[in-house]
Amino acid sequence: MNRYEQLKRGESKIAVLGLNTEGLRYSLEFAKRFPTYIFDRSLPANLSLDQFLSLRGIELKTDYKSFQLAPSGGELRAAGVFYLNGLSYSKMDWESIKDTARIIGQNLSVGDWVILGPHIDPDLAEVVLLELFEKNSGLRIGNGFEVAFHPAVVGSLNFENLGNEMKLSHNLIISQVEKILNFRKKNDYDTNQINYQHLDQELLRIKSKVQSLWIPMLNGMTKETFKEFVDLSIHKGFLDAYSHLRLSTESKVNWKRFFEMVLRAGIKSEFAKIIKSDYDLKLAV
Repeated sequence: MNRYEQLKRGESKIAVLGLNTEGLRYSLEFAKRFPTYIFDRSLPANLSLDQFLSLRGIELKTDYKSFQLAPSGGELRAAGVFYLNGLSYSKMDWESIKDTARIIGQNLSVGDWVILGPHIDPDLAEVVLLELFEKNSGLRIGNGFEVAFHPAVVGSLNFENLGNEMKLSHNLIISQVEKILNFRKKNDYDTNQINYQHLDQELLRIKSKVQSLWIPMLNGMTKETFKEFVDLSIHKGFLDAYSHLRLSTESKVNWKRFFEMVLRAGIKSEFAKIIKSDYDLKLAV
């Protein structure tokens, strides 16, 4: 499920949490393109959007999309993308950021994305914030929701200590996050993906997942359904479920590697013929 496409169609909303000068600037930019919620735990519950904007000296322009203040935080359940700015003021306050992370966790749904603002330290994000997201949502990163860092900090902050799950979640959605943030790369050769280590170990984990999860599901399909599955995968871009296999950090999914693993993991012989013959993949079994 691509939250960016849903935002463009007005089927989902973006929520900005933490309304210091930076957070407010992002929320106003988002509101020109997407339905936008804004929230700050320091604001009075009975404050209206007009009152809030008046206090900040802002006039709501007619070219804004739906723009709403979420005074209680409960309204955030309708959001599909959460931008965690976290700061109410210029001063860094991790206790406030943690409280805001809990609120995000309480409102996360399957398929949602969390974008971490540029002031959020990667190590603390993984050790502290990720645990709060998962504990309060009952979901798991990569198997329920995704997290990405602000692309402006990739290359300047230290991401080496992060585990693969955090890095690969970022890599999965960062190209869409760049579009949401209206972030311009310096040149065509820049990349905002994060390098991860021990690919061989990661692939061993994925092979086990293909064996235990995908093979029973695929073998349970009819021949016609399986052929449609292969056709959609190859010709129309692999389905969203593939993303949770974490087989690749390429912007285009390596479906060939997936099917190679499927062939080696015990797919039914008639399905193997569909893969190898009908689509001439010539994969080694």
